[in-house]
Amino acid sequence: MKENLKEGLKRNIYHELATHDVVKKEEKDRFTGSFSHMSYTFGKYRIEKHWDYISMSKFNPDNNHFVYMNNAGWDDDYPTNTTYEIYIAAMNKAEGKKYKDPYKIPAKETIKDSQKRFKQEMLENAADFLPYDMPKQLALRTIAEMKQVLTNNLKKHYTKQK
Repeated sequence: MKENLKEGLKRNIYHELATHDVVKKEEKDRFTGSFSHMSYTFGKYRIEKHWDYISMSKFNPDNNHFVYMNNAGWDDDYPTNTTYEIYIAAMNKAEGKKYKDPYKIPAKETIKDSQKRFKQEMLENAADFLPYDMPKQLALRTIAEMKQVLTNNLKKHYTKQK
C-alpha cells in the first residue's frame, strides 16, 4: 500500500478543493485520440482517474506543469488511501454533489485538533530542534509554552475571521 500524505499537505489539498471550482476533463491519448483518463483539476492540484489507479499531481510554476505526488491502486489501496479519498471528494464536487471534507470543523474543534497535533509532533521531533543536553522537564515546559503561543495565535486568527 502507498504511504498516506502528511497531515499539513492533506489540509492544504482540502482547502484548495473547498475554495476552487473543480474542472472535470476527459483526457485523450495523444497518439490514438481515444479515451485515456478523467482529470479533476482544482487550485494547484490535479487528480487523474486511470483504468486501474488514481494519481495526484501538484502544479509546479517553475516549469509550468503538474508534477506527480502520489497514487492509489484500485486493488491494493481502495478505499483506505488518502489519494483515493481526495479523488472521491473532487469527483463529487465536480458533479455538484456533497463531499466529505474532514477539515471543515468548527473553530473550537480546529484549535483543539491543532494543539493535539502540535504537541504530538513536537514531542516526536524534539531531538531535532532542542539542545541534546536539555533536561527533560525543561524540554517539556518549552514545548508546553510553544503550544500556548500556538493556541493564542489560533484564537486570534479565528476571532479575527468572524
